[in-house]
Amino acid sequence: MRKLLVLVLLLAAASTASAQRHRTTVEWGGLAGLNIVDFSTSDDATSVRNKLGWQAGIVTAVNFGAFAVEPQILYVRQGLRIRPDDAPEINLKSSSIDIPVLVSLRLLHPVRIYAGPVFTVMNDCKQKSGRDLLDFGRVRPSLSFTVGAGVVIMRHLLVDLRYNGQFKGKENVVLPTGYELDKLRQHNVALSVGYLF
Repeated sequence: MRKLLVLVLLLAAASTASAQRHRTTVEWGGLAGLNIVDFSTSDDATSVRNKLGWQAGIVTAVNFGAFAVEPQILYVRQGLRIRPDDAPEINLKSSSIDIPVLVSLRLLHPVRIYAGPVFTVMNDCKQKSGRDLLDFGRVRPSLSFTVGAGVVIMRHLLVDLRYNGQFKGKENVVLPTGYELDKLRQHNVALSVGYLF
């Protein structure tokens, strides 16, 4: 009877340890950093100069051990200057709310490698004209993608590097001045630092 009791206790301890090793955990935190953006267009007569952008937001992850699902909410600010042939320079600013839904592999602790779609749920683009800001719609796609990697230092500090791209360029983007851009395409490299709880 005593041997049976010891065996039951050992099995219970082993199953508890196994459950703790493979249990689902949830992490969340904040993230902020800079992005180097590259807007391009099929119009050879148009010169595009890109400006340094930034992003900040909330990151979450449902961790299943070897992989995790990471929905995030990011505010992304980007800008560009467009100089059409024989026309004054146009200064554009884009603000958007992006929702990346990433799948991350976590086999090489503390490194995580991830990829997934990015849904742009709001994009507000303005043209600066003197002291006025003119609204004219979207320059970012509603669906794009991201791939990247992150390293967790001291269990809480996250250093995150990712490439954000789009599947195809936006056609017929008409600026408030009446100038039209064809196949406006955007991608960027973003470096961020975050804190995980």
